[in-house]
Amino acid sequence: MNSGPSLHRRRSNDGFLLLEILLALTFLAVATGLTLKLHQSRLDFDRVSTERLADQLAIENLAETLSVVPYSEISAAASRLTEESDVQLDVEPFESGSAKGRHVLISIESASGPLTHHVWRLEATP
Repeated sequence: MNSGPSLHRRRSNDGFLLLEILLALTFLAVATGLTLKLHQSRLDFDRVSTERLADQLAIENLAETLSVVPYSEISAAASRLTEESDVQLDVEPFESGSAKGRHVLISIESASGPLTHHVWRLEATP
């Protein structure tokens, strides 16, 4: 007759064990979901950063290309480079005191926003 209360306690403990396992699995599922969401956000950030870096390097390469172009050919070279790439080059003449030159604004629309680079070229003095 002692087996009756002992059996009841054992079934009661099994019920608590099942509840504890369910709670642990729920916690594990939520933690896994949050971890995956965090990982996906980090991958998205890395992708956008890589695209922005590639666009910035493209702009700087064009600026370097323009730095070796003779002063008299800057406008033509900027027009040609604009047609060949998805980068916008705007050339504007400027004067600063006795110096004259050209300001080239190089811009591109990146995934994270617009990027710009300025190139200032002074006219050669005779």
